[in-house]
Amino acid sequence: MKPKTRSCSARVAGGTTSGFFNQRNGVAISLVGIIRCIIQLMIGKLLDNRYRIIRELAEGGFSQTYLAEDTRLPKNPKCVVKHLNPTIDDPVFTQKALELFKTEAETLQELGKHDLIPQLYAYFQENKEFYLVQEFIEGHPLSTEMSPGSQMAEARVAQIVKEVLEILQFVHKYNVIHRDVKPSNLIRRHHDGKLVLIDFGTVKQVQMEVASASRKAKVTLPIGTPGYMSYEQERGQSVSSSDIYSLGMLALQALTGKHPSQFPRDRDNEINWQSYPNISREFTAVLIQMTRCNPRDRYQTVAEVLHDLSKLSKLNTTSPRTVDDRLSKFSINQIAQKTRKQSNSQSLIWISVLSLLGLTALIYSLLIWVKDQNKIKVDLVQTVLEVVSETTAISSPSPPKPDTSDKLSYELLSNYLKQKDWQSADQETYLLLLKAAGSRSYADGTFHPDELGQISCADLVLIDQLWTQSTKAKQGLTAQRQTYEESSRDLRLTFETLGWFNPSGESAIETAYDRQTSRWEYIKGRQPNFKSPPKGHLPFLMRSPTKNMEALTTLYRCSSN
Repeated sequence: MKPKTRSCSARVAGGTTSGFFNQRNGVAISLVGIIRCIIQLMIGKLLDNRYRIIRELAEGGFSQTYLAEDTRLPKNPKCVVKHLNPTIDDPVFTQKALELFKTEAETLQELGKHDLIPQLYAYFQENKEFYLVQEFIEGHPLSTEMSPGSQMAEARVAQIVKEVLEILQFVHKYNVIHRDVKPSNLIRRHHDGKLVLIDFGTVKQVQMEVASASRKAKVTLPIGTPGYMSYEQERGQSVSSSDIYSLGMLALQALTGKHPSQFPRDRDNEINWQSYPNISREFTAVLIQMTRCNPRDRYQTVAEVLHDLSKLSKLNTTSPRTVDDRLSKFSINQIAQKTRKQSNSQSLIWISVLSLLGLTALIYSLLIWVKDQNKIKVDLVQTVLEVVSETTAISSPSPPKPDTSDKLSYELLSNYLKQKDWQSADQETYLLLLKAAGSRSYADGTFHPDELGQISCADLVLIDQLWTQSTKAKQGLTAQRQTYEESSRDLRLTFETLGWFNPSGESAIETAYDRQTSRWEYIKGRQPNFKSPPKGHLPFLMRSPTKNMEALTTLYRCSSN
């Protein structure tokens, strides 16, 4: 007879979730099913008579994180609720947990004063369980810009490292260690493109201290993520330079396209990564010191890293070609088959060449005979030469088409924007987006709908950042997206506000197709306003006419919600 399946309510009521540690034997309980039940029951729940849970954002052994809405404020703004798993039933230890929780919450409140750290709105206890309410950051995680195998330009990686270091410098002033610096804990804020550091390990530290108190012995568990954790952090002995190590590993991942756990180590337990990316010696030296195994050999403070970064000469702004590990997994049979195909192709080329030589010799003999006999006029000779020319054209290989898999360089765009050459920057953006879209779009200068959606967030965010920073947020994809949202997502109203349409609904900017360059060029007198563009006017995204204007909004997917 099969046992009856208990409902989530019954399983939770059974008391197995009342403590993270079993009071009788002090052994940690890991009941995934029970935790999933708790999450299921939380959806729709009203906490503190104010915060209504919408959905789960993340789950961990120490806490669950939810997206919620504040029902007491106008328009019910979104917020993040972190639910700490209960610690222990004993009231003495519950009080100890509350004291520690309050202390850590006050620390988070101080940290939240930094613009790039989520604010703490509230913290409270309900039914012997603890909750944090924090600011919800509208954006996307940095991990979406770091797809496996793709490699970022070192200039861009250095900029990311610098941005995060400046946040960590503020954090370390409060003697706080983040303990979990990784791509998914860095959110690219949509309204300005800046990185925001989330999910501090202070909450997890509360659990460790309470667990130690409950067992009357120190409980040491690593707080962090494998691959990004330093040696001392894996042993539960984090120091401030542990955050520097984690950030260094993030940088190596961005440069190489490899997850930190994939790097081999030498006899001294140092990471062996220098053979992967092609980067400058100066930046390599900085990263080596950031990721030293022994914390004493590492940078001791964030200020030291920032100082060395400031001394770096001009870094490469070109993204290396994407590495595809599948190339190394070809079987011998596949390689042999490919070689046979190449051999066959080469044989056909030689046959064509020999045939062409024979034809040329025959025609040459014919011309000599014609000249000697004077039976054919000179125009017939020219016709024969044209035949030879056409035959040569057919037999000769076609010139190679532009290779859109070449690495993208943003250096030109960056220079144009620094010079405030909006027209050249607009043209360069058009070319970069074509190349990022795909081979067909780049070949004919027209965005193909199936390729438009394939432009990576990494390219869109970088282009947007360059425009946003150079124009003080007046131009770029984020500015356009804001106008789109303010216009209630009405495209015609959006384009009219951006200056792309006239009030009558007609296009204010027109282009014509240049067959020689295979590009859409502006018609004289119908160009964008490059002298004093209104907010969001540039870059102009409607170079190639399209009936499906909604398709253009896919370019905004990484700049705002």
